[in-house]
Amino acid sequence: MKKLTRSLFAAFSLFLAGTGAFAQHKYCHTDEMVHRSLNAHPELKSAYLAEEERLSVLDTKAAAEGYTDQQRGPLMPPIYKIPVVFHIIHQNGPENISDAQIHDQMRILNEDFRKMNSDISAVVPAFTGTTADSEIEFELARKDPNGNCTNGIDRIFSDETNIGDESSKLNYWPRSKYLNVWVVKTITSGAAGYAYLPGTAWPTNTDGIIILSTYIGSIGTGMPQRSRALTHEIGHFLNLQHVWGNSNSPGVACGDDNVTDTPVTKGHTTCNLTDATCTPGVVENVQNFMEYSYCSNMFTPGQKTRMRAALNSGAGQRNSLWTAANLTATGISTPVVLCQADFISDNSSNTVCQGNSLTFTDASWNGNPTSWSWTFPGGTPSTSTDSVPEIQYNTPGIYDVTLSVTNASGTVSVTKPGYVTVNSNTASFTGSVYQEGFEASALPNSTWVVRNQSPGGNTWVQTGTAAATGTKSAMIGNLSTYSGYVDELIGPSIDMTAITGTSPMFTFKTAFAQRNSSNTDKLQLFVSTNCGMSWTLRKSLTGATLNSGGVVTGTYVPNATQWVEQSATLSGFVNQTNLYFMFRFTSDGGNYVYIDDINISGVTTGVEDLASFSGFNLYPNPIAENTVVELNLPEKQFVNITVTDVLGRELDVLYNDQMGEGEHLLPVGNQSKYSQGVYFIRTSLNGKSFTKKMIVQ
Repeated sequence: MKKLTRSLFAAFSLFLAGTGAFAQHKYCHTDEMVHRSLNAHPELKSAYLAEEERLSVLDTKAAAEGYTDQQRGPLMPPIYKIPVVFHIIHQNGPENISDAQIHDQMRILNEDFRKMNSDISAVVPAFTGTTADSEIEFELARKDPNGNCTNGIDRIFSDETNIGDESSKLNYWPRSKYLNVWVVKTITSGAAGYAYLPGTAWPTNTDGIIILSTYIGSIGTGMPQRSRALTHEIGHFLNLQHVWGNSNSPGVACGDDNVTDTPVTKGHTTCNLTDATCTPGVVENVQNFMEYSYCSNMFTPGQKTRMRAALNSGAGQRNSLWTAANLTATGISTPVVLCQADFISDNSSNTVCQGNSLTFTDASWNGNPTSWSWTFPGGTPSTSTDSVPEIQYNTPGIYDVTLSVTNASGTVSVTKPGYVTVNSNTASFTGSVYQEGFEASALPNSTWVVRNQSPGGNTWVQTGTAAATGTKSAMIGNLSTYSGYVDELIGPSIDMTAITGTSPMFTFKTAFAQRNSSNTDKLQLFVSTNCGMSWTLRKSLTGATLNSGGVVTGTYVPNATQWVEQSATLSGFVNQTNLYFMFRFTSDGGNYVYIDDINISGVTTGVEDLASFSGFNLYPNPIAENTVVELNLPEKQFVNITVTDVLGRELDVLYNDQMGEGEHLLPVGNQSKYSQGVYFIRTSLNGKSFTKKMIVQ
């Protein structure tokens, strides 16, 4: 398809029409981001339009010559290889996807770009003669920017995984050497992912792709029907537009992508393979990877020409990625060397009840080991030479694991301190009422375990500077430099059958101050029925809902009036004979947080049962681009979330479906949809409604 290049750019202005669907449809956000960047930086816009003019001439010439690879110079390789790094932004949840899931995604990418995907045979007859092997391949980097060993997977513990915007693109590696892929739990806009067209990213350290963890690969948190999302985004990274043009509004108006052999189309969100709406008698390329049809399986020769042209252009430094010098610098073209020992267990928490087993798998970088030597203190057996040993742990405690691996390139070893936690399968407390005031020994101790999910930072300690009752409490010295850090305080196991009363409650007192009103520090209470292998959320307090001390810029020490009693029902756990509980604190750099006067007891009347709903928050508020509704559900249930005006009129539906157990962050959407004023977010579940005021400035 052909049209004036400047008209193509003008189509970017249509992007706002598509944003309203983001809360329910996981579309690509590339057009919005490119539009915003080019409008903010006219110099980038001028360069982009000039490149489009060049590509328009190239496409016309290539189409006339049957799309030969005439743009390829005599010294250029026939196969372009691109080094890739995956930055996994996580908080140890399911978004911390496995190496296997990433490798599965790499397999899918290479099959798609090399026309080796098994479903290429499903291309409809109208396009069987216009499918293309792009002759582009992708490999995980084997050297980092400093020349050190890497497996191309960079794991970063940060609450940015819950935001998913430009600030979430952590630990950028130079775009001249790597294709950066950031994987997150949530993208605030509601998109599945987005990329930048060559030369449109500003600042340059945002260049690359950000994408949801559930849209990576076909295994783990991924699934086959979503596994082509990264193929789509890399198409954008290599200068392909949506087949209907530069907008995020499929199905609105017929348009084109400046490529001759992709027919004019409106774009599709369903797999209508016979659609010929825009040009009667001309079937549209619904199966194109740059569609939204979710049945994509092909690129065209014209798209191949455009992608390879991007790799021969200085726009966005794409032309340096595949060079011999860069393939050497990133380790792609050098012999594979076993450079670092690593391993994982079959339980992401590395926690078991005593008497149970963990299975360990070698995950060493980058060569294939030929022999293994394991050491398992506290395990049975205590040593192994198996590649995948299964080890039983019979005594409660915290244990190291050591692995040495060998092949022809040498031997490398690793010890992971405190890697395995073995918890007792019998309760340590069997009384009728459990109480803890942290007045006795320092933390950690024989009763309380302190676990730092984030290395460094501060941690839970016993303090004598403040207390709700007595003279001591548990505290984290939370500083502004610790944003994103997670620390856990795990209590003793409780025999709930011994607790008196018919409706047991967990109560505790907290004190916290924010450094500013936008801090979203979070304190959560979890319980576990399987020795801490998995946890169920019972209470979540975030930002203003946790705040009892106002805004304090210095070190916060609460006075007697600033302690607040919190409560959570345990009525669903009355038959548990070995119930563990845990406090998890996620820092946003607010201020010190304190816990005191923990009490687990039974009550018979007058207590509201909040078992169906543990938390409902809206932040930041007044709303901004990254405002989200936070829900914390202890069990799966039907949830309806709407936006209403002050008269109660429904303006928008943010969610109306089943929602699973756990924490959920739902984007409110673009604030430009609402005029200045006061609105309400209303959440309905299990016959109850909860409302939060939403302010638009």
